[in-house]
Amino acid sequence: MPEILLKAEHLKKIFTAGGKSFAAVDDVSFTLESGACLGIVGESGSGKSTIAQMLTRLLDVSDGRIFLQGEEITHARGKNLREVYRKMQMVFQMPQESFDPRCTLGDGIGESLRNMGISRKETRKKVEELLITCGLSPEFAGRYPHEVSGGECQRAAIARALAVEPKLLICDEATSALDVTVQKQILELLMELKEKKGLSFLMISHDLALVQAFCDRVLVLYQGKVMETGTPDEVIFHPKTEYTKLLVNSVL
Repeated sequence: MPEILLKAEHLKKIFTAGGKSFAAVDDVSFTLESGACLGIVGESGSGKSTIAQMLTRLLDVSDGRIFLQGEEITHARGKNLREVYRKMQMVFQMPQESFDPRCTLGDGIGESLRNMGISRKETRKKVEELLITCGLSPEFAGRYPHEVSGGECQRAAIARALAVEPKLLICDEATSALDVTVQKQILELLMELKEKKGLSFLMISHDLALVQAFCDRVLVLYQGKVMETGTPDEVIFHPKTEYTKLLVNSVL
């Protein structure tokens, strides 16, 4: 049986605003097998990105547990969290904003390698290899985020995520800020990486067509709750809830 790479149990996130509390994520559970791709879909405000931020420890959970390769990481900090980030990396929606504008793309891609004690010469060589893997020429290492297109910057962001050789990539609307042609190219790159490197993916998206093309299973969220789960074809062609039917009809 395939290894369970990521497991979320009864995740909950409570936010308080204006003296009132609300659950942005409410009792969400799922598993992701090694080498597989799980899509999480739903409209804006459904809790998708909050889940991604809890998984990557950018947000503390209010309740529930998170396991990575069988080890609990719910409250990982310090050295333990650095180990988590060697196994799990995130690709964000706005690539330019995820890089330090004062540093070159090469500096950004190589930062984690330098932090691991790898020499500058080796880091430079590895950065060039990563850029080529992601469809960019080595000269992009010397460019700044504002000097490249959105698609090129997202390729560099994927190269940065791959630097530590993670087992899991969490893509939070990673193609939604790009035009349709570039979206397709980035998706093809991710598919190629999935095949060649055996990567697992958690694909957070509002785009059902993208999820259908890329994911093995899909989880439908509404107001922080799981409406249903299944293969993309099951969810799209045989939706079980009224909300999923509306979601499917809105894009057909």
